[in-house]
Amino acid sequence: MDFDSFVEGSFLWIVFLTFIAVITVRLAFFFAAIIRSGKERDVKWWYNFAIFGRFFLPFHKAVSGKPFYTILRYIFHICLVVVPVWFMGHIALWEESRFEWTWSSLPDEWIDWMTLLVIGLAAYFLVRRIILKDLRLNSSVTDYCVIVITALPFLTGYFLTHATLDSIAFFSSNMWNIHILSGGAMILMAAFLFCRTRMNTRKCTGCAACEISCPTGTIESRDEAKQRIFTYSHYQCICCGACVNTCPEQAAELRHEISLIRFFQIISRYEIRSVELAVCERCGELFAPVPQMDKIGQTFTHDYLRFCPRCRMVNIGDLLHQLSPWHNKLHKIDYSQ
Repeated sequence: MDFDSFVEGSFLWIVFLTFIAVITVRLAFFFAAIIRSGKERDVKWWYNFAIFGRFFLPFHKAVSGKPFYTILRYIFHICLVVVPVWFMGHIALWEESRFEWTWSSLPDEWIDWMTLLVIGLAAYFLVRRIILKDLRLNSSVTDYCVIVITALPFLTGYFLTHATLDSIAFFSSNMWNIHILSGGAMILMAAFLFCRTRMNTRKCTGCAACEISCPTGTIESRDEAKQRIFTYSHYQCICCGACVNTCPEQAAELRHEISLIRFFQIISRYEIRSVELAVCERCGELFAPVPQMDKIGQTFTHDYLRFCPRCRMVNIGDLLHQLSPWHNKLHKIDYSQ
């Protein structure tokens, strides 16, 4: 078997079978995780079905915060599905296969425009990640690889159908194989691609608003020693964006991650953020995250902040007396006259 036959035959079958097997297992793990979390939180049986619907028909709650960017992402993902499925050349390959499947295709002009849209948006996402400082500092190599690997099959497919690089001998004779290999790489990446919540450590104050708003219990926190630790279970996440929408510091983000380890991490949770807890100066009790207290201290600097809620109640009378307008008036009266 020569290389061309391997790429067109065995390689494609390995890719599709792997993709189907991995996605099937991931869906099974997802269903199990949602049902288990529902029992732990004692929710109604119908709530699990609503969660499944949210997963398959996601509407990102963060759309109000970044409407333009969110809409572009929706368009990008729709084109990712429509172009390879409804392109006439791909349908012809399925028709010629042992399955002999066929369905109606979209006009070539539509496919061309959608392909260029994918390439253009991928370039925009890549440049945006490089230019915006905060986004760049919070990005990993994986973030860039996901964009590049996703765009390559569309770029090579466009070159192949339009004979753009036929003047170069290497691409003229190998573009078909390059297109198949890049497409296979994207499909395998998608099988092990997880969309999960990340916390920007420079912004997160540990307030736990994300935990409270999460509809599936994906994010949990516990106070251990002098730390508040946030843990995450990716198989419970439905990518609804509730954590992103509710975060007052815009520290929560939904980001893609390629990981074989996460695929096999079925039950266990892993840490995504930890913050130090403040100590009450009166009784020594741990009562709030230090970053949160620092944030509050930027606008309210009274010593009252350094006490836990119980000790604040002890001194509430003195505090109210100091904040009272009558207290200020008495201090302004000159009793020497």
